[in-house]
Amino acid sequence: MNIIKVPKFLHDIFGEETEAITLFLILFVTVVVMTGLIVAEGQLFTEVGLLKGILGIVLLADIVAGTVANFSSGTSNFYARRPKNRWVFIAVHVQPVVIAWMLGFSLLYAALLWFFVIVATSIVNLLNGHAHQRFIAGALMTLGIFGALVLYKGDSLVMQVMSVFFIIKVVFSFGVDHERGVRDDS
Repeated sequence: MNIIKVPKFLHDIFGEETEAITLFLILFVTVVVMTGLIVAEGQLFTEVGLLKGILGIVLLADIVAGTVANFSSGTSNFYARRPKNRWVFIAVHVQPVVIAWMLGFSLLYAALLWFFVIVATSIVNLLNGHAHQRFIAGALMTLGIFGALVLYKGDSLVMQVMSVFFIIKVVFSFGVDHERGVRDDS
């Protein structure tokens, strides 16, 4: 196992330490998904202007990378040991509203998505240590994905992908303590 000590400024993303394969997979998945979005919807990013286009790509990449990173032992353990940080993480996730504003999509839909995710993740977080936390998170994630696909039906692929990944990232990938009972707290 190739364990990497993560620089302090990246602890909120990767935890204090992680495996090399974890970093590789996070980067690989992010590059593949973002390349696909840029190829499929590249014109959208250029139509909104250079700065908004680049910022949109960065925010989308953050969502995609976080979807995978939040499943890692390093990130799960980092937040399991810091309950206050978990609440801050939940609170700062406003990307759907920012992305919708920058790319010219419905702010109402984005606000509804954001509100659902914040409420669902708060419920999941309050269930930390409960035997059904993972199941309830999965049920809420499924409802959220269905709702997002209905809201963004016919809209841009970017908004559909962003919505699905955002829900998975925050409600399930982050919201669930995936390492409960397996953590090495030494």
